[in-house]
Amino acid sequence: MTRTHHLPALPVLALILFSTLSPAWGGAFSRIPTSDPLVALTFDDGPHPDVTDRILDILRKEEVKATFFVVGRMAAKHPDLVRRIAQEGHTVANHTFYHNNLTTLPPENMELEWKLCNDTVEGLTGKRPRFARPPGGQYDGEVLRAAKRSGLTMAFWTVNTADYIGKTPAQILRRIERNLRCGAVILLHDGPPETVEALPEIIDFIRRKGYRLVSLDEAIPRKDD
Repeated sequence: MTRTHHLPALPVLALILFSTLSPAWGGAFSRIPTSDPLVALTFDDGPHPDVTDRILDILRKEEVKATFFVVGRMAAKHPDLVRRIAQEGHTVANHTFYHNNLTTLPPENMELEWKLCNDTVEGLTGKRPRFARPPGGQYDGEVLRAAKRSGLTMAFWTVNTADYIGKTPAQILRRIERNLRCGAVILLHDGPPETVEALPEIIDFIRRKGYRLVSLDEAIPRKDD
């Protein structure tokens, strides 16, 4: 069965902390496995000239670390943006190389999508990605197994802001206000201008509620760290 997470999250995913979706599929999570007041902002689909820099400027000003799920071909096209993301302490994660719907590909091509993005990010930053997210949130068992073979843990989300379908900044913020919880992983996109406009208010709201904003590397350290 193919699952698409740009739709409202399936009930089973709301229960996943840092566990496997099934023993055969490998590791995946939709929420930080913690009882501490931590929240992670994640940005899909970049990097994009101008937009990514504006997001990074806001994050730097607010002293916030986030996670960027980059598309490999975009990373190769805009290497300086990927280097800036990494140099400023954010997590650079894998959003495939070509941004295809992986469930339509044979298993060897799924793995190639993960590998090419891994290789691109490592070549630019010196670090191989730990986390991955399939385009459109579309996955099945083969997609997750291919990610596991590539050394990746699948990171979904707790709060879908739906900023990719033309939501206003107020609507984006409202989705977070309604669904914020301990350990939340918030899905945003590197591209929509409304996301950039909403970002300072998002950060302010989350902090006023008593949460600390972290990258996925900060939230889930490597076992050997």
